[in-house]
Amino acid sequence: MIAVQVIEIRWTKATRGAPRANERAVLPRAFALLQTGAAYCYQYYLMHERDGFAAVLKKEKQVDHAPLKERSLVLSPRDDGSLALGLKWEPSEGQPRRCASNSAIRLAPGQTARLVLNGRHASYIGQEYAEVIYNVAFGETIARDCFLGREPDQQLSLAAHLF
Repeated sequence: MIAVQVIEIRWTKATRGAPRANERAVLPRAFALLQTGAAYCYQYYLMHERDGFAAVLKKEKQVDHAPLKERSLVLSPRDDGSLALGLKWEPSEGQPRRCASNSAIRLAPGQTARLVLNGRHASYIGQEYAEVIYNVAFGETIARDCFLGREPDQQLSLAAHLF
C-alpha cells in the first residue's frame, strides 16, 4: 500500500513577513488519513491565506494501482520491495525551477517520508507563494495516524529562497 497526502499552503505578501508569518509556521504539515483500505490512497489539502489558513480537503481518492507521478512527486516501486521517491518539478509548483530527482529517497515497507517544495507565483493580482508538502507512507498496512506524532523516517526539502 502507498498513501500520499499533499498539503499546500498558499499566501500573499500580506502574511509573508513577521509577525504574520508566524501564522504559517504553526500550521500542521500532516493530518490523519481518512481511509487506508486501497492499494493507493491520495489526499490533497489546501490551506490558503484568503480562507484564514483553514485546512480544506480538495481531493481524495483510493484506487487499485499507484500512479507513477502525483503532481511533482515521482513514485517508483523497486524489485527489492522498496519504493523510490523523487521530485520532478512542474511549472504549477511555481518558480524557481528545481532540478529533477527521480529517486532521491528509498522507503522500506513500514516507513514514511516527507518531501517539500515551495514556489513563487505571479498573476494579475500580484505575487503569491506556496509551500507544498508530500507525506508518503509505504507498507503492507498503513495506520491512519502514520504521519502524526513523530518525524518521518526520511525527509527531502527542495525549498528555495523565494524573496
